[in-house]
Amino acid sequence: MIVELQENISLGIFVLVTEESLFIGGPLLDTSLSWIISNDELIVSDSSTDIALFLNLPISKTILALNLIHSLPYYPFQTLSLWESVNTIQPFHILKYSAYKKLEAIQVWNPPTLVKEVEPIYLKIRERLLKILSQNIVDYSELSADLSGGVDSATIIYILKALHADIKLYHAEADSKWNSDSKWAKLISNDLNTSFTAFPSLGSSGRNFKIDIEYSNSALPDSPLLWADTEGYVESIAESAVNPAQTTHFTGLGGDELFTPMPSNAWSLVRQNKLRSVDLGLRYCLISRTPISIGISELINNVSFKEALQLEIDRAFGYDKTPIRDSTLNWCGPVIIPNWLTEPYRKSSYKMLTSTLHDAMGALDSDRSRHQIIESLLFQRRLVNQLNKIYGINGIAWQAPFLDIEIINYSLSIPARYKQDHNLTKPILYNATKGLVSKNIFTRGFKGDYSTGLYKSYKEAIKGYSQQIRKFKLVEWGIIDADILISELSMPTALHSRVESFERLAAVERWLRVAIKKIETFNE
Repeated sequence: MIVELQENISLGIFVLVTEESLFIGGPLLDTSLSWIISNDELIVSDSSTDIALFLNLPISKTILALNLIHSLPYYPFQTLSLWESVNTIQPFHILKYSAYKKLEAIQVWNPPTLVKEVEPIYLKIRERLLKILSQNIVDYSELSADLSGGVDSATIIYILKALHADIKLYHAEADSKWNSDSKWAKLISNDLNTSFTAFPSLGSSGRNFKIDIEYSNSALPDSPLLWADTEGYVESIAESAVNPAQTTHFTGLGGDELFTPMPSNAWSLVRQNKLRSVDLGLRYCLISRTPISIGISELINNVSFKEALQLEIDRAFGYDKTPIRDSTLNWCGPVIIPNWLTEPYRKSSYKMLTSTLHDAMGALDSDRSRHQIIESLLFQRRLVNQLNKIYGINGIAWQAPFLDIEIINYSLSIPARYKQDHNLTKPILYNATKGLVSKNIFTRGFKGDYSTGLYKSYKEAIKGYSQQIRKFKLVEWGIIDADILISELSMPTALHSRVESFERLAAVERWLRVAIKKIETFNE
C-alpha cells in the first residue's frame, strides 16, 4: 500500500494511519519530506523552509558552506536541510511514528535486478510512456513541452503527436552557431508539421549569476536553484500558459540518466559480462587511451562507496596526501574545496561531511553506474519539485515522464551493455519507441554546447560584482574570504572549475539574501 501511495502522488506528503503507528512519506524519488520534534510533538512538512519559518529557526551556516562546494556528490550531502535542527528524509525511506512516540526511518524501495531478456522490458517502457501521456491528454486542456533539439524532449513530443494531442512547443535559441540544437528543433518541428515558439537563448535569459533578484511568485525554495541558467526560459513558458490551472508542461529530464552510459559504465560492463571481462577491459583501455596496467587496476577496483568518498573528502581537505590518479570509473569525481572558503568553515564542513557519510546508508546501488544513475535522478526529481513549488502556485504542473518510477524500474533492469550502440544515441529508448519516434533523432552524435553563453555571463558578472564582493552576505557571515575571492576573480583565465564555483556561489548568495528577507518579513 505504501509503495502504491508513493507511486501515485507527485507532490506533497501522505500520512497513513494504522492502529499502532503513523506512516509518513512522499513521492518515491522525492527527498523533501522534513520533520522536527518540538515540545515533544512531531512536525512534518514537504518543505524544511516552512518548518523553519514557523518555528523561527536559524539558517545552518555549515550546511550553507557545504552548498558552496560544487563538486560535492549530491548524495548524501546535498539533501541536508539548510535550517538548524530540521531533518530531511534519506532517499527511498519513509517515517514510522509509533503510538509510543518512537520515530524511525524505513527503507521502502530497492533497485530492480537485471533481466536477461530485454525485449519485454522495451515493450513495458513503451506502454508506460503511452499510458502516462494519454492520461495527461485527458487530465489537462492545455499541453506544452520543451523542444530542446535533443532526443528526450523529442521522444515525448513524437509520442504526444502520435496520440493526436494538441501541444505547444517551446525552444530556447542556441548561444552559438556551433550549437546545432536549434537546427534539430527545426528539423523535428518540420517532421511533425508543428510550429514552435522560440525564446531568447539561455545565455541571455539565464539568472545563474544574479544575486539581487527574488524568486518568482515570492517563493523561497528549500535549497538554491542550481538550474538558474534556464530560469528565464522557464518563466517565459509559465507566462505563456493561457489557463495555468489546466496546463501541464513536459520536460525530458531523466532521459540522459536512464538511457546514456554513466561515467563508470565500463566498470559495470566488466562485472555484468564476466566471460568477456578481459576483452571489455582491453577495449576500455584502447578507447580511453589509458595504459593497460592503470586501466585494469581501475576496472578491478572494489573500494566501497563510503571508503572511496571518505578518501576523496580527506584528499580535498588535505588530510590525505596519497597520490591517486583520478578515474572516471570511481564512485564520484574528485571533491575540490574553493580556496575562498574560510578556515572555520573548512573545519566545520569537514566534520559535517564525515559525520553525514558515517550515518548514510551506503551506496544507492552496489553497481557504480547504477548508483550514479539513481543519484542523478534524485537531483532531477528535486529540480522538478522546485519547478512545481515556484511556478505551480499559478496552477501549471511541470512533469518529467522519464522520472516515473515504473519507467525507472524498467530501465534500471536493463544491463549496461544495451546502452551502447555505434550507430544510435540512446538505443534503449530507440528500441522502446520504435515506430512512434523518428529514427533520425537517435542518430545525432552529440549534444549542443552552451559554454559560450556561460562564459559570457560569468565575465559580465565578475565585472559587475568586483566592487560588491565585501558586501556579500556570505562574506559578512564569515563563510567566504573576500580577499581570496577577489584575487581569484581578477585572474585573466576563466577556468571551467572557477566558473562553476562562482556560479554556485551566486546561487547560494541569492538564496541567502532571499531567505534573510523572508525571515524579516515573517517576524514583522
